[in-house]
Parts: sequence; structure tokens; C-alpha cells
Amino acid sequence: MDISKNFILEETISDLINVNLSLTGPLIKLNYFGKLIKNSDLIEFTNKEINGYESIDKIPKYRKSSQRLFANVQSYMNNQNVEVPISMLEEPFNKGLRDLIIFDGIQTIEKMAKEMLEGDGKNEIFRPIPMEMLSIIQKVVNQILVDNRKVLIQSAHTVSNAHIFLEIQSSIRVKLLDFVMEIGEKFGHNIEISSFKENIESNNQIINNIMNTTITSTGDGNVLNTGNDNNINMSNSIIKNDLESLKKQLKNHGIEENDVIELGEIVSEENLDENNNLGENSRQWILKILDKSLQGIGKISTAVSAQLLSTMIKTYYGIGQ
Repeated sequence: MDISKNFILEETISDLINVNLSLTGPLIKLNYFGKLIKNSDLIEFTNKEINGYESIDKIPKYRKSSQRLFANVQSYMNNQNVEVPISMLEEPFNKGLRDLIIFDGIQTIEKMAKEMLEGDGKNEIFRPIPMEMLSIIQKVVNQILVDNRKVLIQSAHTVSNAHIFLEIQSSIRVKLLDFVMEIGEKFGHNIEISSFKENIESNNQIINNIMNTTITSTGDGNVLNTGNDNNINMSNSIIKNDLESLKKQLKNHGIEENDVIELGEIVSEENLDENNNLGENSRQWILKILDKSLQGIGKISTAVSAQLLSTMIKTYYGIGQ
């Protein structure tokens, strides 16, 4: 079938569910879909994820990770590595150094993740601080080090968790899968482009609304619209660190007993990262449940989405309450 006349969502969904495949393929397909329907928001988002972001762009939260600042300090004959509180730096340096921001395109991110996994086990990213910034850091070092002798910074660097390269991929995969499945619910999984263009403005507004709820929005953590006008007050239904309340909500949405037990084991062993993102095992569990839902396995509710499952798990951890 001529793809210029129809866009088959199933192909993109299959690419997203297979975690061994690169995200470049589904991103390019959705970029092409955006061009077919002349949706500038979808084109812009996929372009940036493929090619990378600029410093002037609004960077998605999943591309940021907190980092720590260390200074190599010399005092008379002694050298020591000192952690410097970033919050004590003057503006705008305190904000500029607070987070590591990944601007690179998805292929570079996937390459960095692979190198990290195949490397020597080091899971940290070290970035040197420019020499011209050392005088700013020196002021803070003088405050935190009690030393009668002169203290001088020789160099400084930031340290952050290299797992961000894995987390970015998982976040994009889950968000895109949620986005594509929502589109499928609204327009069907085999979209006829000519029919779509008959009401192109209103249909593109629907696409943009779906993007806003599945890709660019993280939700408010308490009341979540699941796509079929069902609102769930997470703070009332799921209690922090109460596994039974989480299991009950999962079962209410048709999640099978063995899958509920599996998630219970995951959340008991796995914590959120420093940015309150789900761990790798939790994200893989969500992908598995969405795959089952897509294939019609079991009695999973049509309201189940990546955003809903993510919010449930985060509410269990106490985020958003």
C-alpha cells in the first residue's frame, strides 16, 4: 500500500515495543507522518530528537540530570578533591551548573549508552569546568574550607550519572508509544491521509492535544485524565509505600496477577532516580503491559496508558501526593 496515501501506525508501534531496535526508525516515521499531515509541532519535536537540541530550545525534563561539582584544591603541600555546593555559587552559575543537559540527537545518545554498558563499569560523566570560571568557584571554596593557609583551586569538574543515556531512551520510547496508541484510538491504526486532510485543522489540533498530554506534559501527579474521561485521584487510591493499594489499582485496570506481583517485586527493590524518574525495570514493565494491551492479551482496560501506569507507580513512591 502506498504510504503517501495511508500511514500505518502498527509499524511504528512494533518498532517502539522492540527495545532492541533504535529509536531513529520510529522517530523518522513519525517525522514523515507529520510532514504528510503538515503538523509543524510533530515535525519540530521529531526533528529535535533525531538531530539534537540547540541551547536556545526548551529542553525536555528527561534530558536533564542533576550533577555535583568538585574542585581540585591545593593548600601549601597538600592537594585534595573537595565537593563544592552548587547552590552557594552566585547567579547565573548556580543555575547553569545545577543540571547536566543532553542536547545530542538520539543516535549519539544510543551510542553513548552502548559504550557505557560495554565499558569498564564506570557509570559517571565527568566534565571539566573552564578556567575562567574557577575564580567564581574559589569564592565558595574559601567559605567552606577552614584553613589558615592560602587555598587555591587548580581545576574543577562536574560529575553526573551516565545512566541518563538509558533513561532518555526509555522516556522517549514510552512517551512515543503512548502518543501513537492514543492516535490509533482516535483515528485508527491505518490512517488515510486524504481523509485526514478533509478536516486538517481540527484533526491536527487533536494531534497536538495528544502530544501535550503524552509527550510534553508530565501530568499533575494527582488527577490524571486517562483518555476516556475517567479521572483517578491517586492521592486517595494509592498510598505512599503501601504495596497493596498499588496492587489493587492495577487489578482494577485489568492487570493480570502475575504482572502485578512482578511490579511489586520491582518497586520493592528499585527506587526513583535523583530526578524522580522511574527505574529501568519499571519502564520495561510498562512497555510489556502496553504490548499485552495492544495484542488484546488478558482484560487490560482501554484506559491504561504509559502515563497512567507511570503516575500510579510514582504515586506509590510518594511523588505528586
